[in-house]
Amino acid sequence: MIIKRTKQKSNRYLRVAEITRKAVSEVLLRNELPLSPSFQFPLSVVKVEMSSDLRIAYIFVTTHENLKKDDTISRLESCRKFISKEVNKLIDLKFSPKLIFKYDLALEKYDAISKLLKTEKVQMDLKKSEK
Repeated sequence: MIIKRTKQKSNRYLRVAEITRKAVSEVLLRNELPLSPSFQFPLSVVKVEMSSDLRIAYIFVTTHENLKKDDTISRLESCRKFISKEVNKLIDLKFSPKLIFKYDLALEKYDAISKLLKTEKVQMDLKKSEK
């Protein structure tokens, strides 16, 4: 029998992820990015995942604007140097992580589950289970 070990996240991993999340959030909340059409609303950083060596930070963002996911990420990628420079000013780490932006799909998944739960078939099953 093969047992797969799950690697627990160390305290350092969690601290660096949280420091990075706060710094990126602060930069994005200022909404002073060098973009020609700036974002109407500031972006929200949902979570940050770090690589095992803490050199790469995957930043999961979401927006309240009606923009396509790819458009949001491409706009962020175009000003990644500026964001990295501002984040480096806010954090005090030996190595500042490379920022990779990804769109968080959790809200879309929640909406899909909510719609599924409101369907007629699920409602009928719930009524049957109550009896």
